[in-house]
Amino acid sequence: MYPEDQKAYQPLVNSSAPAFNSSAMGATTFNYKLDSSGVRDWQGPGSRSVRLLGVPNVPYYVNFGASAVIAETTNSVLCLGSEPAIFSVDPKQTYLALVSSTTVTVNVTLGVGR
Repeated sequence: MYPEDQKAYQPLVNSSAPAFNSSAMGATTFNYKLDSSGVRDWQGPGSRSVRLLGVPNVPYYVNFGASAVIAETTNSVLCLGSEPAIFSVDPKQTYLALVSSTTVTVNVTLGVGR
């Protein structure tokens, strides 16, 4: 069988809500719990991916970790709003943090693949 982490990205299939939108964040970091029991459940312990998509021409930063994770320009990955960004996530990374220099909403979708 072909490994899940090598397949093209696809959202969670056995989830009632595999995606959510971030708040209209600004210069203050916000963090979000990735999975939510009964709503956004990953089917297995491995091959986890998170797809992020913002709005055109508004960059933002993302960082993954535990509940106290923060995103800053010095410790996070820069994402371009108009381009989907797909990240492989370790099961220990249960939260993501987002920050931007301006107001932006980012769609977060849980799935598998790359």
